[in-house]
Amino acid sequence: MTSATTMTAALPAAYRERLMRIAREVSFDEGTRLFEEGRHADRFWIVRTGTVALDLHVPGRRSAVIESLARGELVGWSWHFTPHVWQMGAEAMTPVRAYEFDAATVRTLCDEDAEFGRAIAVWVGRVLAHRLHAARTRLLDLYAPYGSGSR
Repeated sequence: MTSATTMTAALPAAYRERLMRIAREVSFDEGTRLFEEGRHADRFWIVRTGTVALDLHVPGRRSAVIESLARGELVGWSWHFTPHVWQMGAEAMTPVRAYEFDAATVRTLCDEDAEFGRAIAVWVGRVLAHRLHAARTRLLDLYAPYGSGSR
């Protein structure tokens, strides 16, 4: 993940502080599923410590790990877009400590303040673009005859 997609790089200090006021500290044991592809997306996290693996269901095969997320990275973007359904799955690869955010509350804050909402949307959009590129590259590496060609 690029530094431009972390919350601290993507959001001005005032918006980070507003977001952090509604954060809840949570912990996940290694092997805990944070969410499953296709289920309702009602929250998201910022990793404090540990590693979270994003995975994608591949019919007829094991789920493919797309990316590993660490300190400062956003876990989950599907909460921001209708129909609010997870597009990937996520699992704690190590013990994880994170900040958890209620998606409906954040969407309400975005609706109430257009500039804040725009900043959140741009941040989540950057993360989404990065994750789509990572998914494409990883799936090509795993399943295309000559890989992604990125090496």
